Amino acid sequence: MNFGKDVTIAPTAKINVKEGRIGEDTKIGEHVRIDADFLELGERSILRPYSHIEGKHIEIGNEFYMDERALIGGGSAFDPDAYLKAGDFLHMGKNSELNIARGITAGHELGAGIQTKIFTHGAYQSAWDGFPSQWESVKIGDRVWLPNAWVNPGVTIGDNVVVAAGSVVNKNLPNGCLAGGVPVKVIKENVYPRKLTEEEEDKLFDYIRSQAERITLVKGLGPIKAKKEVKGSYRINNVLFDVQERVIDGYADEISEVMKNQLRRNGIRFRYKLENNKYVPW
Repeated sequence: MNFGKDVTIAPTAKINVKEGRIGEDTKIGEHVRIDADFLELGERSILRPYSHIEGKHIEIGNEFYMDERALIGGGSAFDPDAYLKAGDFLHMGKNSELNIARGITAGHELGAGIQTKIFTHGAYQSAWDGFPSQWESVKIGDRVWLPNAWVNPGVTIGDNVVVAAGSVVNKNLPNGCLAGGVPVKVIKENVYPRKLTEEEEDKLFDYIRSQAERITLVKGLGPIKAKKEVKGSYRINNVLFDVQERVIDGYADEISEVMKNQLRRNGIRFRYKLENNKYVPW
């Protein structure tokens, strides 16, 4: 087991990993528990207090966020077929759970919100007597939002899918759909992604700028002034945010960092980090 540079681990955290790596600038909070045969955790990840990771084989990309009392593992997490393979920007809300008994594969930008549960096995009463028993892997594509939803074993969810809060996903969902209900059904097909008009883009960026400005004013950093360069591209001080291409160019300051974070909070994520105070792609 090895650690990247500038990993911080709280004194009460307990890590028991046979093999793997925790990426640089990762922050592991108080009372976090990690028990794994193999763990690969990407850079700049955040594990909040009392979160728990356990299992045979776990791979998670960069900028993973695991909120308080979230769980990866669960029953049969050390079975031979147990694994989690998730891309960048995996988000797990409070009390969410990824049960990995028969394997979960997820793409980039999976948002598993508060209380979301993803199961790869389910059984209690006797299968011999006809009661339900299911052991199957789950596959989830890129850019999927599951706010307080449950996903049953054997389900495949496509790319660019939004599932309504409180839903039970017991069947496959196609790319780009809005789905919801108990049990789930497709409400609208081919909804996402939707291309905004230039006017909609400008209004959205200004709305997010105003959100960020409320923060910078409270912090005493002053207002945020944005200048549109070309379609989908805006300059704030010395930093260019090309939202269309997801590119940031320039040297960071406190205002640009607030703005970048506020864009993230609206689901607009950039694959950029700071090196010598300059934004560089990763």
